[in-house]
Amino acid sequence: MPDYSNPPLPEDRINVSDRRPLRSFLALAFAIAILCGGAAVAIAFVGGEFAHYLPYATEERLIEPYARRYPPREHAVENYLQGLADRLATRMSLPQGMTLRVHYVDEPVVNAYATLGGHIAVFRGLLVRVPDENVLAMVVAHEIGHLQHRHPIRSLGRGVAFGAAISILSVGAGSHVADRVLGGSGMLTLLTFSRAQEEQADVSALDALAAAYGHAGGATEVFKLLQEAARERGRNEPPKILSTHPLTQERMARLSAAVARGGFKPDGARTPLPAAVREAVERDSRAPAKPRPG
Repeated sequence: MPDYSNPPLPEDRINVSDRRPLRSFLALAFAIAILCGGAAVAIAFVGGEFAHYLPYATEERLIEPYARRYPPREHAVENYLQGLADRLATRMSLPQGMTLRVHYVDEPVVNAYATLGGHIAVFRGLLVRVPDENVLAMVVAHEIGHLQHRHPIRSLGRGVAFGAAISILSVGAGSHVADRVLGGSGMLTLLTFSRAQEEQADVSALDALAAAYGHAGGATEVFKLLQEAARERGRNEPPKILSTHPLTQERMARLSAAVARGGFKPDGARTPLPAAVREAVERDSRAPAKPRPG
């Protein structure tokens, strides 16, 4: 007859698993982290794309508390920059209702940036270095290009959405990201643009530059100027995979190809900066540093 009795259990194998629990826990934690990180990136992307469809008036309301710190003023350099931007803007398709507001920042930084609500800031350090108006026009048109394509609001939407997603994992980390995006400094200078957005702004600026002056002179010199300034500060460009901006040589090559494709004259007569502007910038350079608006 068959034996239906229970077999004896091995005393040395009871409640012993062949698996290593610590390794399983680490694998599970790693998988969860990857999934959450991917979800955060996806949410940030959707947030940036959705922000593009917000009414332009929303941008103006968001930037208003910061813009009040920089009221319009009667200054030779700021008036000139405003006029230059307005002339270039007539060759560019700005969003409906957008009004450009250019700020002259009396600091030695070699830079310019665009932010929400049609605001552009140009630093004295850049004006000291530009050899002529054509090079400066490329910089200003590039920043207008960011505004034309509403890159600032996309960047803000991406940052806020990413901060919200990170909050799910860590409330402290999420609030830190949101604080940096929403109010880290004066006019939301911490907004960043992707490589594709930088390239899009370059193309728009090139078209406006050629239309305004009849040639593309100054388009690529901008990046040489910025590269030299970075080297003087002891900074070199990072590897492409770590950089949001296209590398300088690649960027200049792309613009040169765009000049040829567009049939633009590569160079021509240059327009000097007005003497009054040069004198005002030099005077500001010699003056004691002024505190930034708080």
